[in-house]
Amino acid sequence: MHLIIAALLIPAAAFAQREPLKFDIAWVNPPKDPPRGVTHHVFTSKSMGKDAGFNIYLPPDYEGSGSRRYPVIYWLHGAGGHESQGLAQAALLDKAIASGAMPPTIMVIPNGGKRSEYRDWPDQNVLAETMIVKELIPLVDARYRTQAAPFGRAIEGMSMGGNGSLKLALKYPEMFGSVLAIAGTYGRIRLDGYYYSGVAPEQQKWVANLAQWYSAGDDVFELAVKNYARLGHLRVRLLIGTMDVSFPDSEKLHAHLRDLGVAHEYEILLGVPHNTQAYYDRAGLHGYEFQAAGFARVK
Repeated sequence: MHLIIAALLIPAAAFAQREPLKFDIAWVNPPKDPPRGVTHHVFTSKSMGKDAGFNIYLPPDYEGSGSRRYPVIYWLHGAGGHESQGLAQAALLDKAIASGAMPPTIMVIPNGGKRSEYRDWPDQNVLAETMIVKELIPLVDARYRTQAAPFGRAIEGMSMGGNGSLKLALKYPEMFGSVLAIAGTYGRIRLDGYYYSGVAPEQQKWVANLAQWYSAGDDVFELAVKNYARLGHLRVRLLIGTMDVSFPDSEKLHAHLRDLGVAHEYEILLGVPHNTQAYYDRAGLHGYEFQAAGFARVK
């Protein structure tokens, strides 16, 4: 028996005069100096009718391993990022593989669209969720020797990417075996004016606009309730720093998952702010070990 916690509802008046969302997205951003094993690629998103970029890391033994298939981590960038912001994580993965801490693993870093929240916005022709789930993942599985099954596929990300990775894992649990969500913006898009100290004014305005377009189908609190019966196999890890502006969001989500009975890891890092590199410097290896344990379930 598990406790169902209802999501906060936004008053109807909040939708009376919605402010239109305007996106400024460059969908193709090749890196200037990619680390070892990383190459940039472009594919055409049929849903958007646009080219979109992604980076892919292939482990050192990929080319000479014949028919061997590899697990994949999808890494999702933050609100201001694109596909070439996350290459440091690919470099860390390369080191973890070289040290034996990780099995040889592919990493894919898609462009999810600046400030998209990894949602579909049909009116703006920004379809980040559809593009990743229905186009990019099948393309990667077709083009590369992946373990194209839930236990061979993991997802993780930071900030908007933390919320996005958890959302996609909870929404499509049959596609993923594990998820690592770091400092996600889990709660601030649920209610207008729901901010914490340290959030930049321009980001506060954007979040206020997003709150007008609240969708239960993109809310990790709601998705955990709705899809509870489908989450038994999914390994979930939440990571947050005590100095991070998203710390209250993570605390509320941790309590929500605990009360529902959704098994998950929850680690708090003392003194860590909202900084991707700081998280991976302190807990990046542990995160990869977490993903490796999920991959070990592949038969």
